[in-house]
Amino acid sequence: MNFTSLIVLLGIIFYYSWQASRGRSTEDASIWEHFKPSLKQYSGFRELLLFIIFLLLYKLSRGLAIGDEATAFANAQKVIEWEHQLGILYELPIQQYFLDKVSLVKVINWIYIKLHIPTTIIFFVWLFYKQRKHYLFIRNGFLVANIITLFFFVGFPCAPPRMINEIATNPYAVFGGNVLSNLNIIGIHLGEGFIDTLNHISGINLYKGLNSKLFNQFAAMPSMHFGNSLLIAFGVYSYAKHNLVKTLVWIYPLFVLLVIVMTGNHFFLDAVLGGIIVLFPYGMMVLIERIFPQWKYKFRGSESFIEN
Repeated sequence: MNFTSLIVLLGIIFYYSWQASRGRSTEDASIWEHFKPSLKQYSGFRELLLFIIFLLLYKLSRGLAIGDEATAFANAQKVIEWEHQLGILYELPIQQYFLDKVSLVKVINWIYIKLHIPTTIIFFVWLFYKQRKHYLFIRNGFLVANIITLFFFVGFPCAPPRMINEIATNPYAVFGGNVLSNLNIIGIHLGEGFIDTLNHISGINLYKGLNSKLFNQFAAMPSMHFGNSLLIAFGVYSYAKHNLVKTLVWIYPLFVLLVIVMTGNHFFLDAVLGGIIVLFPYGMMVLIERIFPQWKYKFRGSESFIEN
């Protein structure tokens, strides 16, 4: 969890706690009583704790799901070959277009590292207090989708594009070089490969120190950066009141797609799968509700919660 995310979480702890205390008369309450945590069902503070626990377990699970190097690079080669066959292998020229725009790349690198979790937090805060009747449905689908990704990390470990090179600072340069050689043999030419913009331009080394403990190096497939951004766009489009907001929100997943490709962290197919996985639980929940109507409140909460 990065520093930006920690600041956002601390701010929301106070906000949630204050909101949880507003249901009773507090005219004579002290300042602390306004911020007193509440663990009652559906309270904001309890939901916050759920997300923190889930985030920590998710990070730990991703670390435990790290695959071996040979398999991860073999799978990355498969992804490149699939994209070549589909005619969408354009990640390298997109990255190369931005490489000489150093200041812009630094900003995009910062966005990739810092804003993914805070924007997701803000989205769920908005749902909880402004679209309460939809909150649990979206939250449950979000949790299920992120659990599904763990099975892909275990069953299909995949090296990101930024490792497909023979640069000396790349600890996997031997594997990256082998992929480039294999691709050249079958007529797919990527030159010297991709650049790790985080490392080479912003000095953020994901291979050493604390960063190496927080990131599963071979979790490129699927991209939950894109998947979660797509969920945010769908959520805001579905529940926001203003048409301008409904339109502008679609810029966000498109921008995230550019960010993950330009930084060399994901292939296009990573984003496609991330989007499918994020939306899949909602289709399943709706289907189950139609077959078993009594399950509605398991997915969406009690009637009193929905009506609040």
